[in-house]
Amino acid sequence: MGLADRGSRVWLHIPSLGPVVVAFMCRMVHTAALGYNRSQPAERALFGMTGSFAVTIALSRGLNEVLERRRTMRKARRLARKTEAAWSSDEVRIHHFLPGIVIGFTAGAVAILSRGDELGTWLSVPFGVGVALTSDEGRLLAGRGDPYWGNQGFALVQSAASGLAAAALSMRFICRGRAGPHSP
Repeated sequence: MGLADRGSRVWLHIPSLGPVVVAFMCRMVHTAALGYNRSQPAERALFGMTGSFAVTIALSRGLNEVLERRRTMRKARRLARKTEAAWSSDEVRIHHFLPGIVIGFTAGAVAILSRGDELGTWLSVPFGVGVALTSDEGRLLAGRGDPYWGNQGFALVQSAASGLAAAALSMRFICRGRAGPHSP
């Protein structure tokens, strides 16, 4: 029995707890939104970059893992890819670092050229996505082989560090939202 199954059974036995949790979450989101709106543009942009970076790396690696698990003969395919990569290094493949470079550089250039704080805050999200797509394939860019079939620890560390930074900023937004309109 999975954790989700146990959790759903708890909700069934305590029907009055569900609305309380939903109301609490709605208040927290509202408070965080107030704090976000009261924050400086640079802090909001940092939140957009770190949050989108963490989500992009997690989605990229998660989607890759799901697709790989659904394939038939996974281990044979992985061995065939490693063997092929060892013998044919001339083949050029477009990995997702190329779209990442385009997305990140375009968002960064537009943010710099526009010099608008509000636009820069919005452009921080595609910038974070572009940086994540590029750094997710750092092994490939450094000439260390295919980034998907080696150790995924570095990607987990990147995603966790960026996610923790976004969570810390979220906590600042919540504190700022609770403090009132004149908080620093």
